[in-house]
Amino acid sequence: MQSSVWGYLFLILGLLGIVLINLFGNITVSNEDMYYILKEVTEASMIDAVDYQAYRVGVGYDGVTEVTDSDSMHCIAGIPGTVRIVKEKFVESFVRRFSKSVTNNRDYKIEFEDIDECPPKVSITVTAREPYTWLSKLFGNRQEVNYETDSAQVVNTLSAILEEKYEE
Repeated sequence: MQSSVWGYLFLILGLLGIVLINLFGNITVSNEDMYYILKEVTEASMIDAVDYQAYRVGVGYDGVTEVTDSDSMHCIAGIPGTVRIVKEKFVESFVRRFSKSVTNNRDYKIEFEDIDECPPKVSITVTAREPYTWLSKLFGNRQEVNYETDSAQVVNTLSAILEEKYEE
């Protein structure tokens, strides 16, 4: 009798261990995937958003470029060779590339915290809500519980600066 109780205990602990490994393994893998997607999409979108006319002629408020934002422009006007990105083009390219790269079984929230056109710098936070419906079915949806078992949030923040290779 006593050995069978120990067998049941080990069986239950083994199943609980497998459930916990599966739960935390999915969160870890999703976090890693999200980080690399965020990194690659940000780099490609920044390269897409480079203003080549401003690079050739010079960056400034003197009519060379059509759209300039005084809050995000920190470069000296009229110097050719200065790299500048266009905010709107970066955001459009980022959202397009990001939506093609991720799976659609999660809810994503993208926050552009800081976008500087010149010098090109961006800070982005992506929050992914991963649903765990089997976990919510297991624990139920009770009103007196203060924590949420329906989903887990995976938050990734990335700050990137676009640099150029300078050769003399």
